[in-house]
Amino acid sequence: MSVEGNRSWHKSYDPAIPRSYVYPRIPVKDMFLSHAVTKGSRPYIILDDIVLNYQTSNMIARKFANALMGLGVKKGDRVGLMAANIPQYILALQACFKIGAIAVPANPLYTVDEITHQFKDCEAETIVVMAMFADKVIEAKRNGKTLIKNIISIQLASLPIDMTGKDVIDFNELTGKGEDKEPDVEVTADDIAMLQYTGGTTGVSKGCCLTNYNIVSMAYQIGHQMLQACPYELVKCVGIVPLYHIFGFNTTINACNYIGGSILLIPRPDLNYLLESINKHEPTVLTAVPALIIGLNNHPKLPESKIRSLRGVICGSSPLSVESFNEFEAKSGARIIEGYGASETTNIVTSNMIKTRKIGSVGIPWPDVDLKIVDLDSGKDEMPVGKEGEIIVKGPQVMTGYWMNEKETAIAMKDGWFYTGDIGYIDEDGFVFIVDRKKDMILCSGFNVYPRDIDEVLYQHPAVLETCAIGIPDIKRGETVKAFIVLREGASLTEDDVKNYCREKLAPYKVPTHVEFLNELPRSAVGKPLRRLLREKELKKS
Repeated sequence: MSVEGNRSWHKSYDPAIPRSYVYPRIPVKDMFLSHAVTKGSRPYIILDDIVLNYQTSNMIARKFANALMGLGVKKGDRVGLMAANIPQYILALQACFKIGAIAVPANPLYTVDEITHQFKDCEAETIVVMAMFADKVIEAKRNGKTLIKNIISIQLASLPIDMTGKDVIDFNELTGKGEDKEPDVEVTADDIAMLQYTGGTTGVSKGCCLTNYNIVSMAYQIGHQMLQACPYELVKCVGIVPLYHIFGFNTTINACNYIGGSILLIPRPDLNYLLESINKHEPTVLTAVPALIIGLNNHPKLPESKIRSLRGVICGSSPLSVESFNEFEAKSGARIIEGYGASETTNIVTSNMIKTRKIGSVGIPWPDVDLKIVDLDSGKDEMPVGKEGEIIVKGPQVMTGYWMNEKETAIAMKDGWFYTGDIGYIDEDGFVFIVDRKKDMILCSGFNVYPRDIDEVLYQHPAVLETCAIGIPDIKRGETVKAFIVLREGASLTEDDVKNYCREKLAPYKVPTHVEFLNELPRSAVGKPLRRLLREKELKKS
C-alpha cells in the first residue's frame, strides 16, 4: 500500500530505499519456515555456548506447536508468554505462529495484579512461563479471576526451580511428546497473530491486535532498513531489549523473519555480561534504549572491547540526548539510527536513514507510512511545517484495534489514522521531531512547556548522568517544573546550581522551581523513564 502523492520526506530517502514495498499476504510462519528450508544450518539462536540453527529451531518449534494442540490449544486461542530473553521464548512464539494461536507477550516482572489484568482481559487459558516466575501465574490462576488452565514451566539448567506439587507442565517434557511434523493449520494474513499490550505508562494497559499482515509488513520494512547497514549473511542481532516488548521483538525475531539472520540473546541487562558476549560473538547490530547507550558510554571496559564489530545501532523507546549519541558513535564506530513508533503500530513508523539523518530527529516516515501533524484541540487541522501538534500515522503496520475495547479503539483510531498522543513537528525535509507526550505537557502560567526541553538542557551539564522533568501542581502558575537528576559518579551539584544553569539556557517559565536528586530513575521494562510514576509520587505528597 503506497502513500498517495508526494510527501516532503520522499526526497530524503537513501537511494536504496523505495517509496513502497510489495508485502506478501502470507502468515508469519511462512517466513521462518522458508529459512529453515533454505538456511537450515545457519545459526538462528545464540546464547553463551548454545547455538541452535534454523533447522533444529524449527523442529523444536513444530514439536511444541503439536504439543500445544494436544493440550487443546487451537487457532485463535490466546497463549501467554512470560520469560526473559531465552531460546524457549522464541521457539514458543514461533510455535504459536505455526498453529494460529494468538501470542500474548507479558513482562515476567509484572505483579500478580498486573498479570491477572492482562490474562483476564485476553481470556488466556495457556501460559508459558519461566519457572522462576511461575508462582505469580499460579497465584493468578488460583485467585479465580482468570481462565488460566495450563501453566507450562520453562526450567533453566543454570537456575533449576523446584516445581513439585505446583500443578505445572514441564516445557521440555511436553515438547518431547509433540509430533515432529509441520502442523496442518490454515493461517491467513488477516488473522490476529499477537496481542501486544501497551506499557501502561499513560494509563491501563490495552491489547493491540496485530495481524499476520501487520507483522509481515513490519518484517519487510525493518529488515530492508537493517540490510542497508549490514549484508544479510553478516546480520547478527543483539537481543538485550526484552523480546516481550514490541521493540525487542521487531529488531531481533521479526527482522530475522525477513533476513534469516542470527539472534545473540542477552537474558539479563548486565553491561559486563553484554560486553563479554560481544567480545565472544562479535555481533553486527545492537538494539538499544538510551539508558543502555549511556551505560556503555560510561563503562570502563568499553574501549578494550570488540564494540567496533557493530555496524549499526537501533535506538528507541525514549529520546537519546545528542551528547550521548555523538559519544557512542565515536567510541563504537557504528551508525546510530533513532526510530519512533508504538505497540499500536507494530513498532517503528519513522527512523533516520543510514546515510540521511538529522541528529535529534526520529527520522522520516518509512515507505508506505503516511504521517501528519494535527492541532491539539480538534485533531483535524493539519499544522504547517515547523509547527507543533499531535502526530498521527497510517500504514500497513497499524493495528486493527484494541482487544475487546471499542471505546478506546474509537479514541485512538479515526478514519484509519492512529492518534499517537505524542507531540511533535515536521521540518521542510520531512524529518520528524518529538517534543513530548501529549499527557506529559506542562502548562506553566499559560505557557506550554515540554519536559524534553528541560531534559536536553540538563543532559548538557557535565555532572548530570540522567534526568527527567515533570509538571507538579502550583498555586500561582497552575503547574511548575520539577527536575529529577541522577549525578555522575563522584560529581556534586546543588539545587541552586541546577536552577542557575537552567536560567542561562531556558526561558524563565521553563526553569525548574524544584530539583530532587535520585540514585536512579524509575523505568519501564525497556528502560524508558516513567514520568507517570514520578508525578504520582509527587501528587501523593500534596
